[in-house]
Amino acid sequence: MRIRRFHQRARPFRFAGFWVLALSCLASAGAGRTSWQTAVAVTFAVAWPFLVERLHRRTAADDAGPVRFQLWAYVGECAVVAAVLAWASLAPLPALAVAVCLLAGATALAGWRLLLPAAAAAGAGAWLGLGWAPAVTAASTAAADAVAMTLILGFSLALGWLAFRQAQRLDAQRLALAQRSVELERVNRRMERYLPPSLRARLHQDPERPCRWERRWLTVVFVDLVGFTELSEVLDAEPLAGVLDEYLGAVVSAAEERGGEVSKLLGDGVMVVFGGREGGSRRCQVEAALTFCEAVPAVLAGLSARWRARGDLVDLQMRAGVASGFCTLGDRGGAERLDFTLIGGPVNLSSRLQAHAAANGVLMDAASAALAEQSRRLGAPQTVELKGLGSLPAYPLP
Repeated sequence: MRIRRFHQRARPFRFAGFWVLALSCLASAGAGRTSWQTAVAVTFAVAWPFLVERLHRRTAADDAGPVRFQLWAYVGECAVVAAVLAWASLAPLPALAVAVCLLAGATALAGWRLLLPAAAAAGAGAWLGLGWAPAVTAASTAAADAVAMTLILGFSLALGWLAFRQAQRLDAQRLALAQRSVELERVNRRMERYLPPSLRARLHQDPERPCRWERRWLTVVFVDLVGFTELSEVLDAEPLAGVLDEYLGAVVSAAEERGGEVSKLLGDGVMVVFGGREGGSRRCQVEAALTFCEAVPAVLAGLSARWRARGDLVDLQMRAGVASGFCTLGDRGGAERLDFTLIGGPVNLSSRLQAHAAANGVLMDAASAALAEQSRRLGAPQTVELKGLGSLPAYPLP
């Protein structure tokens, strides 16, 4: 149990309560008790808050220690107060006022876990005080009863006011947290659009743990637009942005419909990965990748017809490269910035192959061709000179 500023919250109650108690003792002086008992009770009621304050200051060296001390100090305080007032033969109504304040304060500060030991300590203290009291018969006066009722009423009103203020603070915090939650959810939905589905699934499954590096056989497709650089010099910025957004949205949908996921958006280029999600054989990966490549020209033809209908003379074509092999994927970066990265030969190879493909054509590497030739007819291989990779065979998709 952690209680912050325990002593600070109790301080005004303690000083006010004990000083009103001193007035009650003075108001009933001589009614069934000796002057010595009255003097001791009044002196105790006046001096006790200062003594407790000094003890709290001396024990406020750390965080957990003072809290434990304050809990047990409050239990001890109940025992001492009950013992002194019972010894001083306090009248029934003032004694009841003190008991109400002590037990209500214990409940407000720490609930029943403090109420039960506080009540037991107060009972034990009263029993000891009565055993040592020089006089056990105490009378009350109207003034003492009035002071006692004022103590009960004032304590109850103050406690209720503090409870109301605390409820207001909690309600304000609840509203602030609800608003913050809505903002975080909106940001989260926005950020999820920047991530591929497999990465979103990883993060939802275990948000705290970084994505460890792993090796996996993947088929990588790199799709690029033919003539987009020339188009960017003809169209204004706003129509060009609309064309690019519609193209990218259509390509992303076509990839996800066939089990792929867009790993990178590089200007007008799109890198699509097949096999990033669990399941599926290597042959199925390549077949899904080639089906996707075959669907993209039809998607672009439909978009081009729509663009021409609204007055934008745009007729886009694509070219694609396909490569298969083992890739390494996982988080890279430091504590402040992470990037889920895919590296490996197929990534560079697919990008190099698409640069040599014809308009609306597809070139694939030897590994992809070996997996695809069992289910479809391929074109005759051609040797291409790839930057950084040398001369390699490339297989066109008819």
